[in-house]
Amino acid sequence: MLPYLCDRPLVLDRYPNGITGKSFFQKHAPDMATAGRLRTVPIRGDGTREIDYFLCDEPEGLLALVNLGAIPFHVWASRLPDLDRPDWCILDLDPKGAPFAHVVRIALTIRELCEEIEMPSFIKTSGGSGLHVLLPMGRQLDHERVRQLAELLARVIVERLPDVATTARSIPARKGKVYVDALQNGRGKLLAAPYSVRPRPGAPVSTPLAWSEVGPRLDVRKFTIRSVPRRLRQRKDDPLRGVLEIRPDLARSLALLSERV
Repeated sequence: MLPYLCDRPLVLDRYPNGITGKSFFQKHAPDMATAGRLRTVPIRGDGTREIDYFLCDEPEGLLALVNLGAIPFHVWASRLPDLDRPDWCILDLDPKGAPFAHVVRIALTIRELCEEIEMPSFIKTSGGSGLHVLLPMGRQLDHERVRQLAELLARVIVERLPDVATTARSIPARKGKVYVDALQNGRGKLLAAPYSVRPRPGAPVSTPLAWSEVGPRLDVRKFTIRSVPRRLRQRKDDPLRGVLEIRPDLARSLALLSERV
């Protein structure tokens, strides 16, 4: 998890009494954090208030946050020193009752589109019922342009799969289709960090996948706090790491995408 947290503003979802108790989001780091092993970074929001966000770079810091009752770790798409240029673009596939087979179909169609426009793509489970497709940006675009890119991609996908995909935010308006959510892109927007446990029965984990695993037999419920450590010991690589490292030819990909819009 640490490579996805390093230098990145972090928001905690704290469950001091376990997942059946009351929880709360915490952006502002308490004084105990600044006096201990955790770094913080001051960021000014839309108003005038400055928030000291947590930063987590070391195992000791991660354990300190766990001891605060934090379960999911939510991260920005951007990191220091340039918080205005994200590492990734995300398409969040949210079924909300739609068949998971439709989620898989949409994810594979996104991958096909990315191959057409020569854009690398990566995928992970959300830790809930959906999937997250992440495209590396290499910190080349600002948040607004990344959001616009995500909306264009979502539009193309809905045009290709109108029977199962939608960009309608309202659940009734989705009419049983999978929501292709491009609005998780933007300054301060949050993503459940890869390898983050989610506060649900069975302790599911947001787990990076190889594209070869995305098919009819994929069952996201199998990726839990008990199964994922064994999976990590068996794998020799992290299938998502490239989203932090690859710097794609965005000019080339955007030109190819414009031909399809």
